[in-house]
Amino acid sequence: MKDEILRGAGLDNRNGIKVLHIKGSPYQMGYQHGFLLAEEIGLMINRTLLATAAYVAAQTGSDTKRAEELLRAGQQEAEPHLPPELRQEMEGIADGAKGAGSDVTLSQVMLWNTNYDQWCIYCHPQYRQRDGSDASNSAGSAMTIGPAGGCSSFCAWDDWAGGDGRLIFGKNEDNFNMPEQLDSRLLVVADPSQGFGHAFMTYPGMVGLDGGLNESGMEMMTQLNSMQHESMKGCGIAVFTRLLLTYAGSLDQAIQIFRLHPGCAGIAYQLADAGARKAAVVETSSDRIAIRHPMPEVKALWQTNHSNCYPGWMGYSGYNMVADQAPVNELKDISTVEAWQNSLKDPYNFYVQAPSRFERYRQLIHEHYGRITPETAMKILSDRYDPYTRQIRPPDFPSWTNNILCTICALYPDFTYHAKEPLGTFRAHIANMWSMVAYPQAGDFWLAARGFPAQYGGYEHFNLKELLERMR
Repeated sequence: MKDEILRGAGLDNRNGIKVLHIKGSPYQMGYQHGFLLAEEIGLMINRTLLATAAYVAAQTGSDTKRAEELLRAGQQEAEPHLPPELRQEMEGIADGAKGAGSDVTLSQVMLWNTNYDQWCIYCHPQYRQRDGSDASNSAGSAMTIGPAGGCSSFCAWDDWAGGDGRLIFGKNEDNFNMPEQLDSRLLVVADPSQGFGHAFMTYPGMVGLDGGLNESGMEMMTQLNSMQHESMKGCGIAVFTRLLLTYAGSLDQAIQIFRLHPGCAGIAYQLADAGARKAAVVETSSDRIAIRHPMPEVKALWQTNHSNCYPGWMGYSGYNMVADQAPVNELKDISTVEAWQNSLKDPYNFYVQAPSRFERYRQLIHEHYGRITPETAMKILSDRYDPYTRQIRPPDFPSWTNNILCTICALYPDFTYHAKEPLGTFRAHIANMWSMVAYPQAGDFWLAARGFPAQYGGYEHFNLKELLERMR
């Protein structure tokens, strides 16, 4: 039985990038994942989850015991909203890990899969209190407001792109180098029995994380986009990543998935349909979604970590999501577009998330109009110029605050955290975990997942269609 389930799956290494190949039913894909990565999954659950609890404790001014209670409560709130196929995949991960000799439980796997949704919520603890209490009055020391996230993405097509005008997509995933994670970065190639074959980056034991691309030519990216309406009672970034990559063959189908499933934390999803040459950003909270399309005649779209769904801004019309973000990011004045843009530029706002990157993408996409090849896209994703200060961040010099020298290629200062044993005290900082450039329709993608920031380790070429063909 085990040999039958494992047939067609595999784990290999492409010049330092781990690649997991899984295929079949959701349970089979999960079992393959769990069996082939049992040891690494144990590290994530027994060490990295301790680091998450230490982060939440620091953010909420509580102790790690209270932080673990908060995390478990969040997982329990999310569980009823987990689509059946992804629950089956998590069951497979737990069973596969057990089959390989690990003592990982389904409950732990499910908790681990809420890790980044909860991280997105607790990165602004001054606004998010699950039980209605004031975090500043919790047990322990005062809250520590760490650096915000730094993910970003862009796409361009037709005369705005390079070569023959095919849609090109670039994305950076930035987060903490929590214990064990740098060596555990993982490219997953999935060939489900139902749906599209696809590829995504994640960590052992997680069914997804920040998007990827599928064989129909769809690509997506997830980005922190904090909102005042957030709850764990919904679907998170791993869930939407896999639903979109498995079932969305067009931009309209992708948007419909968001309409059918409730969201949780504030996230912006950049979506691109390479075959139709269409793109959109879907901004979500637990309360609603808003959709931003490119401006008329503009064949490019980009997104960073703050809402851009402000009526009248860059051609957007619809609900004002900026109003739902303003109290979380402590924006001083959003009464007009000009006032809002000026509020974003406040260098000593410790809550707003690096809006200078949005301006820098605009500059670079216009500067390279008609010449955005993969090589150019890699340079854009590796850019270290801050248009607010007009300075280039030195390669090994971190940003000063969330809004000074926060560049497209991210590197933030170190923070100290205190976890339970056996982990204990550790230091961590945000930088680029992985960076990807892709031609989604052809299946070609270039992945940086070595070094930290990952761009410094160079990009490795893959082709999704070739990877899937080998499995078939």
